Amino acid sequence: MSSGRVFRFGPNGANSSGHRPTRLFVFLHGCGATAQSMIPIAFRFQARFPSAALVVPSGFDPGARGGVAQDWYPTRGLNADNHGERVAAVLPDVEDLVRREQTNFDVPSGRTVLIGFSQGGTVALEVVKAPGLAGAVVAFSSRFARLPENGSHIASRIHLVHGEFDSVVSRVYAERAARVLAGLHVPVTLDIVEELGHALSHHAISLGSLRLLQGIYEGRRHTIH
Repeated sequence: MSSGRVFRFGPNGANSSGHRPTRLFVFLHGCGATAQSMIPIAFRFQARFPSAALVVPSGFDPGARGGVAQDWYPTRGLNADNHGERVAAVLPDVEDLVRREQTNFDVPSGRTVLIGFSQGGTVALEVVKAPGLAGAVVAFSSRFARLPENGSHIASRIHLVHGEFDSVVSRVYAERAARVLAGLHVPVTLDIVEELGHALSHHAISLGSLRLLQGIYEGRRHTIH
């Protein structure tokens, strides 16, 4: 695993331990991007969840593009046959990263959210197939490497946000994933953003944070009797 840089921000954007966070948000950037590219998105989420701590790590494969940009798993020679195994190979490192930050911030898994774009969203969707890591995932312009099988138990809420005209990861992947997750009784939302390609827009980010907020309050309502 690469020891890429990890950016951490306490509640309200302060880099201090003066306020104990009530939630932990981990942001996973897209392929060929950097952790820094996700920091503005992270602060957008924190505006809606001011008590959340933010963790923005760098991808594990810095050599993939020969520069500062990083990937989570190698993309050279990537195809439908090897996609699943390449993603699976990095999942233990992703889980270790999330567990370490949960310990650092003293936030439990149920109050942890993984938020990813493109390749980062795929990693987030795959790592929560094993229950107990995060309470929710917000995946932008992402897809499962392998759709969950019949009988799978996913304990996280899943929020999918996808561009209508995404030519890199077709919206069909998100629509299919939403149907499969609903069939497994996994709480899932799907938003298709009109006239958006493979990108993060102001509206898409707002939708993602809104669905997350709605899901948290929906879950809380179900536990109150």
